Amino acid sequence: MNWSIAKKNFSRQGLRASLNVLVTALSIIALIFMLSLLNGFQAQATRNVINTDIGGGHYRAPGFDILSPSKWEDYTVKVPDTLLRLHNKDKAEVLVVQGQLYPNRRLYPVQIRGISMEQSLLQLPLDNLKTFSANFDDLIPVVVGAKMAKKAHLHKGDTLTLKWRDRSGAVDAKDIIIIDVGDILNPRVDEGVVWLRLDHLRLMTDRKNEVSWVAVKHYIGLISEFEFQPVEFLMSDLLALWRQDRMNSKILWAILMTLVCISVFNTQMLNIFKRQKEIGTLMALGMDSQRIVRIFTLEGCLAAIWALVVALLLGLPFFIWFQGVGFDVSHLSESTLPIRETIYPDYQPMEIIYSLIIVFILIVASSWFPVKKITRLDPTMALRGRAIK
Repeated sequence: MNWSIAKKNFSRQGLRASLNVLVTALSIIALIFMLSLLNGFQAQATRNVINTDIGGGHYRAPGFDILSPSKWEDYTVKVPDTLLRLHNKDKAEVLVVQGQLYPNRRLYPVQIRGISMEQSLLQLPLDNLKTFSANFDDLIPVVVGAKMAKKAHLHKGDTLTLKWRDRSGAVDAKDIIIIDVGDILNPRVDEGVVWLRLDHLRLMTDRKNEVSWVAVKHYIGLISEFEFQPVEFLMSDLLALWRQDRMNSKILWAILMTLVCISVFNTQMLNIFKRQKEIGTLMALGMDSQRIVRIFTLEGCLAAIWALVVALLLGLPFFIWFQGVGFDVSHLSESTLPIRETIYPDYQPMEIIYSLIIVFILIVASSWFPVKKITRLDPTMALRGRAIK
């Protein structure tokens, strides 16, 4: 009985109810789109960092700190048999030393990274280095990233001088040739980084079988010669940024929901004001005030249900279309964020369901709160249209 009365009353509101439903539906679509786009951005950026640098974590030389370049040469160790036995697709041996590059008579501090050519764990554009032998002659072949090349004004085929310190601390220098400028998605392994073959860098620095760390696909247990650093530790700065983004998204979510609740609240207040005589008549005929409250609240529930239906009808085609087109973020190529390709939304079903449940509860609460005053109305004043001023 209450449902039938609520449906009739809701349909009688006409354009006002339609606009209320449309605004709520568009707010729901905006909420889901914002959350899914943020999920997609974070997922792709995280994937790029993992695929190009971290893998499943690093077994690092004890004491090695990537933020202390003057001490890199002091923390290198030989690879133990436990890690040597791993398949090449499950590990990537990396040696890092500090160096100075001299492009066009300028000094450019660089990070010299040597990586095993047999590894297939990390996805880096270093295939051209595989064509060279384990020994080098007059020129050392290297690969640099596109951002590094742009900043240092380097080009494919350039020859310039690279200086470094060997194991004994002696300074050495040799000419290098840039055999390729790779498109590296992760600025961490692009800007200020010169990539060499691991065997070349070991030969240059007299560090036979030594590494700074070994990236692995999975944690394989404690190894006495190394300390393991998990993905969460190696990505702590990015994860802190993601948490901040989540906080910002919650603020936007709160703003959207506030607008929706205000819209529903104002609609209910207008309903009560315009329908005072109707309410007074129902109360005079013996209808309990609590039942009238339930009827008005059910009208708000109908608005929420129709908003969800309209959001589904309008949002589903939009989300399917956008999933195929994506969002171009090529403008981020100059930033330090590890992403430059097109972003595709990542729809999390449980996150969407929880969001819709919260939206529904907020709308129902916004519908119920203003109609509480019906319980305090005087039927005689309501019949005269003077109960609410």
